Amino acid sequence: MASRRTLVGVGVVALVAAGAGVGAGIWRARAEARDLAGTRALFALTLPDAGGAQQVLSQWQGRPLIVNFWAPWCAPCVEEMPDLQRFRDEHRSGGLEVIGIGIDSATNIRQFRDEHKITLPLLVAGMGGSALSNLVGNSAGVLPYTVLISADGRVRERKIGRLKPDELLGWVD
Repeated sequence: MASRRTLVGVGVVALVAAGAGVGAGIWRARAEARDLAGTRALFALTLPDAGGAQQVLSQWQGRPLIVNFWAPWCAPCVEEMPDLQRFRDEHRSGGLEVIGIGIDSATNIRQFRDEHKITLPLLVAGMGGSALSNLVGNSAGVLPYTVLISADGRVRERKIGRLKPDELLGWVD
């Protein structure tokens, strides 16, 4: 009797584990499809840069791209921006690009760019930028929010909060 109970117990555990594995696979496939739809929508946009020129985001499609959603009034955003600039300067020759999508006015973003000598592309999304960050997984709308989009359009990494230089290195290694 004890061995029959043991076999039934093992069978139940195996069924639960198999069900969890299938469920996780379905969840992962849905999340990846949602991410791909989000990156397609993001690359379909045109936003003004801090200087007022319209920038088509698809110009960065097909290469690794770090997208940082930020605001000049967000302290952790301001702290990480020089790190993002240095990282871009060091890795751009390898095809990687870093862009910032600012959630504020063009005037405030331009002022920030000029004061901090930022040369990475800073785009202006205004207060609608939180909704844009949601396209690539920021359902909480928290800033800063950063994603790494691979050349094939998949979100490979994401981070809510200040991104540190060693984390960035880990993303591209």
